[in-house]
Amino acid sequence: MADELKPSPSDWTESEVSTWFRSLGVKEPYIEKLYEEEVNGQILLTLDEDFLRTKIVMKLGPAHLIIQKRNELINSKQKPQEKIKPNPGKNTEDKQNINQKAVQGHPEQTSVRNTEDSVERQTAQEQCALTSKEDCRPRPFDQEEIDFLYVKNRVLQPESGAFNLTSPCHEFKSLSKASTLDRTRLQAKFAKEVLKFATGCMNIRTNGTIHFGVMDSKEDTGYVHGEIIGIAVQEKDIYVDALDYIERSISSDKEHVRQCVRPPRFIEVLDRESTEMRYVVEVDIVPSISIVKNKVYVVRLPNFKESTNKVEFEKEAILRRVGSKTEPVNDKDQSDFYQRVRDRDAQREEAEQNQFLSAPDFCQDLGRKLRVQMTSGKKFIEKEKWFIFVTNKFSPNDLCHIDWLLNMNVFCVFDFDPDSKTSGLCSKYLQHHAANMHSLQSYRLSGDMSIKEFTSHLHLFDQTSWIFCNGRSDFKGNETPCDEMTWIKTKMTFLRESVSLICKQILPKGTFQVIFLLTSPVEKPLLHTFYEFFTDMEGHEDIICICESEKNFQKWQSFAEGSCGTETVNNSSVVGMKMSHIDSTLQQIQPLNTLTSKRLPVFVKGTCLLETLIEEQMYSLEILTVDHCNETSKEFIDEEKADIEGLFYRGGIVKWLNFWLAEHKYVGEVIERDAYKDVSKLLNDALKRKLDQPPVNSINIYHHPGSGGSTVARQVLGTPGKI
Repeated sequence: MADELKPSPSDWTESEVSTWFRSLGVKEPYIEKLYEEEVNGQILLTLDEDFLRTKIVMKLGPAHLIIQKRNELINSKQKPQEKIKPNPGKNTEDKQNINQKAVQGHPEQTSVRNTEDSVERQTAQEQCALTSKEDCRPRPFDQEEIDFLYVKNRVLQPESGAFNLTSPCHEFKSLSKASTLDRTRLQAKFAKEVLKFATGCMNIRTNGTIHFGVMDSKEDTGYVHGEIIGIAVQEKDIYVDALDYIERSISSDKEHVRQCVRPPRFIEVLDRESTEMRYVVEVDIVPSISIVKNKVYVVRLPNFKESTNKVEFEKEAILRRVGSKTEPVNDKDQSDFYQRVRDRDAQREEAEQNQFLSAPDFCQDLGRKLRVQMTSGKKFIEKEKWFIFVTNKFSPNDLCHIDWLLNMNVFCVFDFDPDSKTSGLCSKYLQHHAANMHSLQSYRLSGDMSIKEFTSHLHLFDQTSWIFCNGRSDFKGNETPCDEMTWIKTKMTFLRESVSLICKQILPKGTFQVIFLLTSPVEKPLLHTFYEFFTDMEGHEDIICICESEKNFQKWQSFAEGSCGTETVNNSSVVGMKMSHIDSTLQQIQPLNTLTSKRLPVFVKGTCLLETLIEEQMYSLEILTVDHCNETSKEFIDEEKADIEGLFYRGGIVKWLNFWLAEHKYVGEVIERDAYKDVSKLLNDALKRKLDQPPVNSINIYHHPGSGGSTVARQVLGTPGKI
């Protein structure tokens, strides 16, 4: 048992680690694999999610559980224990009495000790928090119009030196204090750091990015190196205009520095706990060989002197990147540094050529990837599985290619397009299906209502629930759209409650899949929605993202990677596939085409059309049409007919498809029971009555439970020529 393990996890054997895994409910195949890999206590303390996912091939959910529980275990063992020094010659009872008297006699000592314990516990908790922060990747280097964001408290990889000259080196500055200074002081500080880094990169011919709003190891205790905090930016032009110091700091070739130093980029920092707008300010350095060839750049760095209350310039210096730092070239080394300019130019030129001649990105089989994601590796989309869509604004062209979506078993749609009902996806959907219009507030469960009553009240399993997450432009009530920050303040709580209710109380795990369909630029509310689904679904296995635009996907990717990891996000995302191609691909693996016209028999022996929309509005009835089951694809029948027939003969409830398969000779005939002829005669007699007869006739079949009464009723109605 877990409570019989050694006190210190680092002393655990492989067997004891396995015992601890079992106490967490980890599946046995994972435990056996970890045992085979000789994971003992010491190794347990060093495990991370990436190792569990890639080496053990563990799903994200159990991997996340193991790391979280391991961290809690470490934290609990770090809590200080009150130690009592042994006192030879006294028995245990004497020791307890002495200690009790000491506590009673010196309350001020008890207070001091409790305070020390509290401080130590807090320190241990802080240390644990520092080691469990999520990693993230930097913004793609020197790319225009990239829709990217950072998440507060995530951590960039440590500052780096020149790797291959075209892969950027990185430097972090918090700028937390300087960002609050007046314009003159802030610009001098910003320009000094940028020009120091820029000339250091240019002199050794390496690309680089300097990040402001990211913690340096020398700054701000309480944060880890590379942690994203962001800075408040009141006026962006302060940072842009600060680069005017180039003309004053560079004596010659200043236009080269202008060409190599990119304008500041302001990357938004998302904070789940605050609506304050903060940014990471980044400057890219690109010393192209065509600009810097044969040059060494000398700089006089600006520095605001408090004693003189003005900006002064330091003496000229030649700077270079050395490892992860920027350092001046010593006087004795300058001659050698100049002599090696040609060597550095040759290395840069070769690096640029290699970058230009590098092989193009591997062309993915997106069609197969999409099919695997939508079917969980099967040949067809599961008929019984529910789908939850999260969408934003659709373009008119995309709306022409959503037949695949109209064929899906849609439980609900989280729609962030306020115009959806008048001109968007909702309006198109309502042309073919019935749906209930809801807001996020509709999913607030009152204390006196059960889940069964709630789902019945909103007809959640009868018709698609369309949830307008950011207002409705056609609604006359108080449902106006709002900007991102206002949404977070006013609607975030409602979203969290809605997602939690659906994932934890309404739909069992494994019975539904969430599809983020990103057809326009991604905003913060969508990112928060992903985080809520990821949290409540305890993993990413049943969440996929479909996005045609690489640009729209960038912001989504940068956010999601912090929760799931780069590999998981890439594996569960289909990016770059046109909506028309998605439409065609998915229709091939859908078992049903719900847009097929259906016909009902009429009294005068003709037929009338039954629109899917009208059928769904009568959700309390099960309607049998003349061409029932004709919408089933032949591929699905060929693949599933044996399972469908076998399930019925093993005692499963008969379905209309059983009779349809038998009628079309795909399977053997369904045996007619003794009551079949009697019920058929009653039905035929009812149909021979006069025109003024009531529109509804009821025929009761009395039978023992499980003896086939429902099978007889369906067989009579489903047999060709009976209706």
